[in-house]
Amino acid sequence: MRGPLQPDIPRALVPDEADPSSETLRLLPGHRVELVCDGRVFDVMEEEIARARVSIHLCMYIWSPGEVSDRLVRALAARAREGVACRILVDAFGGGTGFEREVRPRLERAGCEVRRFHPPRVAHPFRLLMRNHRKLLVVDGRSGLTGGWGIADAWREWRDTNVRVQGPAALAQMQAAFSRDWQRAGGEPLPPDSFPRLEPDGPAPAAFVQSLARPGAEPSERMLEQVFDSARRRLWISSGYFAINDAFMRQLLRLRRSGVDVRVLLPGPINDVALARAAQRSTYRPLLRHGVRVWEYQPTMMHAKTAVVDERRGVIGSTNLDPLSLNVLEEGSFVADDPGLNAALARTFQEDLGHSREVLHVHGAYTLVSGIRRALWWLFDRFE
Repeated sequence: MRGPLQPDIPRALVPDEADPSSETLRLLPGHRVELVCDGRVFDVMEEEIARARVSIHLCMYIWSPGEVSDRLVRALAARAREGVACRILVDAFGGGTGFEREVRPRLERAGCEVRRFHPPRVAHPFRLLMRNHRKLLVVDGRSGLTGGWGIADAWREWRDTNVRVQGPAALAQMQAAFSRDWQRAGGEPLPPDSFPRLEPDGPAPAAFVQSLARPGAEPSERMLEQVFDSARRRLWISSGYFAINDAFMRQLLRLRRSGVDVRVLLPGPINDVALARAAQRSTYRPLLRHGVRVWEYQPTMMHAKTAVVDERRGVIGSTNLDPLSLNVLEEGSFVADDPGLNAALARTFQEDLGHSREVLHVHGAYTLVSGIRRALWWLFDRFE
């Protein structure tokens, strides 16, 4: 790395005043937010890209050739030809050979700078696990988009949730996350105009929490524990991949015993990782026994990673409740105290339940998978 990772950015997790050895989530005011669901994310991306005057920073895990990719390549190329700095970071594993062969050359011919995150190396085999799973679009340092989507035609059908963000603290935190990984991939430090001084743009206190691949409790894990603990009336969770550890299990059961309406919405018969369904079902028996309600989404892949807490707080991001996401992958989650966003998330969650099947019992054979799930948590928690 050839320069500072980023200027001084407000931290999303700060030392706790009562216990400086632990950290607490800090949401700063001044944000305007908008829920962006399913295939509409590509319309919003085109809108944001067309508005760019200085820079477009795009970080993706999955980018596959197809109609969606063609739309976005055309939009990016148009801005690059007008002199907008287009910096594009794609995970080397998630992007795959299709991106390298068909998409990257078109972007670079148009003037975009493209980098791969953590290409596989024989000398570092465990590096293959260290993927960048974040999804970020930051335009001019003034507007951002984050969530769970990928650039692939499948996302026109998949169920996913994202959020458009404007406002000072969270935008700076999103840009800082991109800056850090851009430099890790060999890019130059971002110029000062990537971090403009922003005035408050709305009423919502918010933060963007990024996680890094390192052993021990990750920022996303600590953030989710605190967000879940703040629930007093309802905690509605959706997760594309769900294989919680014993600590999260105890937390959810404790919340349910205290009277919180705990609901979990997960993928059903359509799942892009077949083994993930067995892992999620290995958690069902204790959840159901203690009154946590569980649904499986039926029409298509449920890929959203969200939480609805009471009537004010909401979480949207790329972070799944599984050992890979919370210990190994680079992730990001947006957290806001905004009644409007909370209500929109709650409406979407209830609509999704109308397309889901509630789980009332689970086959005992899935209990055998619990040992594998715990072993993976033990292993990845020590990942270094």
